[in-house]
Amino acid sequence: MRIAGLIIAGGKSSRMGQNKALIHFKQKPLIEHVYDRLKYQVEKVYININQACNNFKYKENIIPDKKQNYQGPLAGLDAALQMIQTEWLQIAPCDTPFLPLDLTQILMNKSKQSLHKIIIPQTQNNIHPTLGLFHSSIADDLNLFLKNKDRGFINFINSVGFEGVSFENEHAFVNINTPEELEKYEKNENK
Repeated sequence: MRIAGLIIAGGKSSRMGQNKALIHFKQKPLIEHVYDRLKYQVEKVYININQACNNFKYKENIIPDKKQNYQGPLAGLDAALQMIQTEWLQIAPCDTPFLPLDLTQILMNKSKQSLHKIIIPQTQNNIHPTLGLFHSSIADDLNLFLKNKDRGFINFINSVGFEGVSFENEHAFVNINTPEELEKYEKNENK
């Protein structure tokens, strides 16, 4: 089965105060940690952005939002589903530098036993829809959902239906959203 990857880097980064995709974390931009962890799990990694950015290393892989005014990660998923020609799309936010190296394989294994077209990792405390695996056939559902002006990722996956997959390591799904979180994880060399 063909699977592409999509790093969602189209947010405002308002809690970070600057574009968090490009902020340095452990000697390289935060987005590169995500790229490096995802690139061996999929055929090709694309990057969704919603602003002009000349500093991305992987310019040939950029998919800009079709919708303006920062309409959230669903707008990035929508843009990618319109362009990428693979059966499945594994997504990840640009601020998840510890995502599991076997995330896509585990989610794909579940997809083979499921009737659902959305497979979402979950930990004891949370579900993680922005690290989900999405079948290309959900594109029309997503387009209709966005036309209704709803931007909630959880609302969308609930409306279509999804299958959850349990992961033990909560740390693997950490988002780094603030300077304080960046400093906390920068100092913790064991993670």
